Amino acid sequence: MGLKNFLKPQAIHAKIGDLLETLEEIIVFILTILLLILSLRALYDIAVDLFVTDISFISLIPKFIYVFILIELFRLMIVYLLERRLDTLLIIKTTLIAILRETIIKAPHLTLHDYIGLSLLLIVLGSMYYIPKYVIKSFYERLGQHKERKSSGDEA
Repeated sequence: MGLKNFLKPQAIHAKIGDLLETLEEIIVFILTILLLILSLRALYDIAVDLFVTDISFISLIPKFIYVFILIELFRLMIVYLLERRLDTLLIIKTTLIAILRETIIKAPHLTLHDYIGLSLLLIVLGSMYYIPKYVIKSFYERLGQHKERKSSGDEA
Protein backbone atom coordinates (compact mmCIF):
# COMPACT_ATOMS: atom_id res chain seq x y z
CA MET A 1 0.00 0.00 0.00
CA GLY A 2 2.86 2.40 0.84
CA LEU A 3 4.53 1.75 -2.52
CA LYS A 4 1.33 2.58 -4.41
CA ASN A 5 1.04 5.91 -2.62
CA PHE A 6 4.70 6.65 -3.26
CA LEU A 7 4.39 5.91 -6.98
CA LYS A 8 1.48 8.27 -7.49
CA PRO A 9 2.60 11.06 -9.87
CA GLN A 10 1.80 13.82 -7.38
CA ALA A 11 3.86 12.16 -4.64
CA ILE A 12 6.84 11.57 -6.94
CA HIS A 13 6.75 15.16 -8.20
CA ALA A 14 6.54 16.51 -4.68
CA LYS A 15 9.46 14.35 -3.50
CA ILE A 16 11.60 15.33 -6.51
CA GLY A 17 10.71 19.00 -5.97
CA ASP A 18 11.67 18.78 -2.30
CA LEU A 19 14.95 17.07 -3.20
CA LEU A 20 15.83 19.69 -5.83
CA GLU A 21 14.94 22.51 -3.45
CA THR A 22 17.21 21.01 -0.79
CA LEU A 23 20.05 20.67 -3.31
CA GLU A 24 19.52 24.29 -4.37
CA GLU A 25 19.75 25.46 -0.76
CA ILE A 26 22.98 23.48 -0.27
CA ILE A 27 24.49 24.98 -3.43
CA VAL A 28 23.55 28.53 -2.44
CA PHE A 29 24.93 27.97 1.07
CA ILE A 30 28.24 26.67 -0.33
CA LEU A 31 28.43 29.60 -2.74
CA THR A 32 27.83 32.02 0.13
CA ILE A 33 30.61 30.46 2.21
CA LEU A 34 32.99 30.52 -0.79
CA LEU A 35 32.10 34.15 -1.43
CA LEU A 36 32.87 34.99 2.19
CA ILE A 37 36.24 33.24 1.95
CA LEU A 38 36.99 35.07 -1.31
CA SER A 39 36.10 38.39 0.31
CA LEU A 40 38.39 37.72 3.27
CA ARG A 41 41.20 36.74 0.93
CA ALA A 42 40.74 39.93 -1.12
CA LEU A 43 40.89 42.00 2.07
CA TYR A 44 44.05 40.15 3.10
CA ASP A 45 45.64 40.88 -0.30
CA ILE A 46 44.82 44.58 0.05
CA ALA A 47 46.30 44.65 3.57
CA VAL A 48 49.49 42.95 2.37
CA ASP A 49 49.78 45.38 -0.54
CA LEU A 50 49.26 48.36 1.76
CA PHE A 51 51.59 47.41 4.58
CA VAL A 52 54.15 44.96 3.22
CA THR A 53 54.77 45.68 -0.44
CA ASP A 54 55.41 49.01 -2.06
CA ILE A 55 52.45 49.35 -4.42
CA SER A 56 51.04 52.45 -6.05
CA PHE A 57 47.63 53.83 -5.17
CA ILE A 58 46.46 53.39 -8.77
CA SER A 59 47.12 49.66 -8.52
CA LEU A 60 44.98 49.39 -5.37
CA ILE A 61 41.85 51.02 -6.82
CA PRO A 62 40.74 47.93 -8.83
CA LYS A 63 41.25 45.74 -5.76
CA PHE A 64 39.03 47.98 -3.63
CA ILE A 65 36.33 47.98 -6.32
CA TYR A 66 36.65 44.18 -6.49
CA VAL A 67 35.86 44.02 -2.76
CA PHE A 68 32.78 46.18 -3.34
CA ILE A 69 31.65 43.78 -6.07
CA LEU A 70 32.09 40.86 -3.67
CA ILE A 71 30.08 42.72 -1.02
CA GLU A 72 27.25 43.32 -3.49
CA LEU A 73 27.28 39.65 -4.51
CA PHE A 74 27.25 38.64 -0.85
CA ARG A 75 24.26 40.91 -0.27
CA LEU A 76 22.55 39.37 -3.29
CA MET A 77 23.05 35.88 -1.86
CA ILE A 78 21.66 36.97 1.51
CA VAL A 79 18.55 38.47 -0.15
CA TYR A 80 18.09 35.23 -2.06
CA LEU A 81 18.44 33.08 1.06
CA LEU A 82 16.01 35.22 3.07
CA GLU A 83 13.38 36.04 0.45
CA ARG A 84 13.87 33.26 -2.15
CA ARG A 85 14.01 35.78 -4.98
CA LEU A 86 16.68 37.50 -7.01
CA ASP A 87 16.89 41.26 -6.63
CA THR A 88 17.29 42.41 -10.24
CA LEU A 89 18.15 45.97 -9.23
CA LEU A 90 20.98 44.67 -7.08
CA ILE A 91 22.19 42.49 -9.96
CA ILE A 92 22.17 45.50 -12.28
CA LYS A 93 24.00 47.64 -9.71
CA THR A 94 26.65 44.94 -9.25
CA THR A 95 27.05 44.63 -13.02
CA LEU A 96 27.50 48.39 -13.33
CA ILE A 97 30.23 48.32 -10.67
CA ALA A 98 31.97 45.39 -12.39
CA ILE A 99 31.91 47.14 -15.77
CA LEU A 100 33.31 50.33 -14.27
CA ARG A 101 36.06 48.29 -12.58
CA GLU A 102 37.05 46.67 -15.87
CA THR A 103 36.97 50.07 -17.58
CA ILE A 104 39.31 51.53 -14.97
CA ILE A 105 41.72 48.62 -15.32
CA LYS A 106 41.72 48.47 -19.13
CA ALA A 107 41.24 52.18 -19.90
CA PRO A 108 44.66 52.73 -21.49
CA HIS A 109 44.15 49.80 -23.87
CA LEU A 110 40.58 50.53 -25.01
CA THR A 111 39.78 51.78 -28.50
CA LEU A 112 37.09 54.19 -29.62
CA HIS A 113 34.80 51.26 -30.50
CA ASP A 114 35.28 49.84 -27.00
CA TYR A 115 34.30 53.16 -25.43
CA ILE A 116 31.22 53.43 -27.65
CA GLY A 117 30.17 49.86 -26.75
CA LEU A 118 30.77 50.48 -23.04
CA SER A 119 28.81 53.72 -23.22
CA LEU A 120 25.83 51.99 -24.81
CA LEU A 121 26.02 49.16 -22.28
CA LEU A 122 26.15 51.62 -19.38
CA ILE A 123 23.20 53.58 -20.81
CA VAL A 124 21.12 50.40 -21.11
CA LEU A 125 22.04 49.14 -17.63
CA GLY A 126 21.59 52.60 -16.11
CA SER A 127 18.12 52.91 -17.62
CA MET A 128 17.27 49.38 -16.46
CA TYR A 129 18.20 50.50 -12.96
CA TYR A 130 16.60 53.95 -13.09
CA ILE A 131 13.27 53.27 -14.83
CA PRO A 132 11.84 50.59 -12.51
CA LYS A 133 13.15 52.25 -9.37
CA TYR A 134 12.04 55.83 -10.02
CA VAL A 135 9.88 56.28 -13.12
CA ILE A 136 7.50 53.35 -12.71
CA LYS A 137 7.29 53.88 -8.94
CA SER A 138 6.32 57.53 -9.37
CA PHE A 139 3.82 56.53 -12.10
CA TYR A 140 2.04 54.13 -9.72
CA GLU A 141 2.12 56.71 -6.93
CA ARG A 142 0.50 59.29 -9.23
CA LEU A 143 -2.00 56.69 -10.44
CA GLY A 144 -2.96 55.91 -6.82
CA GLN A 145 -3.41 59.63 -6.04
CA HIS A 146 -5.54 60.02 -9.18
CA LYS A 147 -7.77 57.09 -8.12
CA GLU A 148 -8.13 58.57 -4.61
CA ARG A 149 -9.19 61.95 -6.03
CA LYS A 150 -11.59 60.29 -8.46
CA SER A 151 -13.18 58.12 -5.75
CA SER A 152 -13.53 61.07 -3.36
CA GLY A 153 -15.09 63.07 -6.22
CA ASP A 154 -17.61 60.28 -6.87
CA GLU A 155 -18.67 60.26 -3.21
CA ALA A 156 -19.35 63.97 -3.13
